Amino acid sequence: MGTSGNPSVDPATGLPAGHPPLEVSRIIQSYEQRARQDPQDAGVPLQLANYLYDNKYYNLAIEWYEHSLKLNANDINARTDLGTCYFYTGQARQAIAEYDKSLALDRNHQPTIFNLIVVNLEGTHDLRTAGKYWNELNRQNPNYPGLKEIKAKLDAAMAGPGSAMAR
Repeated sequence: MGTSGNPSVDPATGLPAGHPPLEVSRIIQSYEQRARQDPQDAGVPLQLANYLYDNKYYNLAIEWYEHSLKLNANDINARTDLGTCYFYTGQARQAIAEYDKSLALDRNHQPTIFNLIVVNLEGTHDLRTAGKYWNELNRQNPNYPGLKEIKAKLDAAMAGPGSAMAR
């Protein structure tokens, strides 16, 4: 029986819907094999997580960032990227929890602060908190990439309908 008519199979590839292409699967398997060879090395799971993140396989990246962070809990960039994966998979509260852990490591970590603006603006719609983080990042680095653009979105959200509901 072919794959036509089966909604759980991508007709273009014959693979289950959402499954990475075969070349990506091979790369993932290679990293997984390397991770099994040295299970205490946080670097390989982190490399795989970063690869998955860069290729927008956020659900898969979450597992590998978590694995890497079990081995190196103080990797602030990995923790921030994990938070971003949570955000991209619709888990804004979990993203904020990871960002809070990042700020506990370095309260001035600018990528984390920027991501907190985005998640509070677009994920939880907590405009007051988004504004607080925008002010903090603007104070630290007014030339941070994307800061002016996110301010325009924040201003538009604050001026828009329902803005009185901003927490």
